Amino acid sequence: MQAPHLSPEAVRRRRPLSRQAAWWLAVVVVTAALLVLRRPDAVLNPQFYADDSHWFEQAYNYGAIKSLFYVYGGYLQVLSRLAAGIALSVPLSRAPLVLNALALLVEAAAAFFLVSNRMRNLGSLPIRCGLALLYLIVPKAAEVHANITNAPFNLAFLAFLIVIAEVPESRAGHIFDVVTLLLMGLTGPFCILLFPAALLVVLERRKVWSVVRLSLLGIGVGVQGLTLLLKGHERIHPHLGASFLRFCRIVAGQVVLPVLQGRNRLDVLAHSQAAAALLACLITVLTAALFVYAFCRGGVELRSFVLFASLLLAASLAFPTPNPTNDSWSLMQAPGAAGRYWYIPGLALIAVLVWLLGPQRPGALRAVAALLVCSMMLAATKHWRFASLPDLRYATYVAQFERLPPGTTMNIPINPPGWAMSLVKK
Repeated sequence: MQAPHLSPEAVRRRRPLSRQAAWWLAVVVVTAALLVLRRPDAVLNPQFYADDSHWFEQAYNYGAIKSLFYVYGGYLQVLSRLAAGIALSVPLSRAPLVLNALALLVEAAAAFFLVSNRMRNLGSLPIRCGLALLYLIVPKAAEVHANITNAPFNLAFLAFLIVIAEVPESRAGHIFDVVTLLLMGLTGPFCILLFPAALLVVLERRKVWSVVRLSLLGIGVGVQGLTLLLKGHERIHPHLGASFLRFCRIVAGQVVLPVLQGRNRLDVLAHSQAAAALLACLITVLTAALFVYAFCRGGVELRSFVLFASLLLAASLAFPTPNPTNDSWSLMQAPGAAGRYWYIPGLALIAVLVWLLGPQRPGALRAVAALLVCSMMLAATKHWRFASLPDLRYATYVAQFERLPPGTTMNIPINPPGWAMSLVKK
């Protein structure tokens, strides 16, 4: 009798546990190496970065549990505050390392999930390994790398993957989905933006677990919506300075070109302001056309990602972090500015380009996509390393702080230079 045909995934699931353990050990080692080598100082010389100090300062001065419920920017930010509470369990000198390690763990989790059997609907294991690799080496992601302040962007991407994933086959998988979606729902406004994408998945698949995941996001939407309603008046509304040309320069220069060329080269590619404006408009229109095409022809996984990324981009442009000295959009079009906002839209662009390589797409589109993917891979390889943070001698200030009498307040300089963390010695 002929043996029944087994899919590659079924064969992999029937491998001995030792081989599966070896496989996952290799995944963990490669992922950890890629993430740490992108910016080794995050582990070898860890320092607080930006609002990392804000979360830790409030947890240290007011208590981890109490600070967990503080509102920041109109929303609850549980992930960052929870990480700060965990960092209180180690000496002050090691606190930045704990925050960076937790941020790296959140970043790595999406790569682990991509290569897991839960994501087999995206393709074979080699395809998913390729997608995970692209995720790990995407250029211009320094702002969301190895810092707990912007780790919610990586958590939001992981939550999206859970929304489109296959139904878990174990109790641990169900618990993972519930905990991750609830944590993401209590961390910033991402649940509000992901909810329509999750609804699209529910309408397409009509599975019970998809409804459960949508309901979990709904809890976050309700909590964050109520928080915004009660505390939204504290949020400063910036002057946008919006215009179509600035929109095009932001999309072309901050989303598209960093993916394809590793950085914003809009003004380098054009020899005049008029030419740069024309090029930005052309790139934006073509990118929008590709996104619309992908949304109309792609599977539910791609369509939901395009929807989520588009809503996130729109929200980032409509409600950016305010700047008191200038129009927000004027600053946001500057090369390297507000990199966290363009991170997930950039990942969506990568997904669309990879999808365009499929044999079902027209030959001309596949050829163009192949050229763009080659450019993207070259850029990712060339620009995957990130610059180290300036060494502000954090350990020296910690040593001074430890010698202070209880009740004394000390300001500790942190990155970026000019920022400081104020701690009251206990």
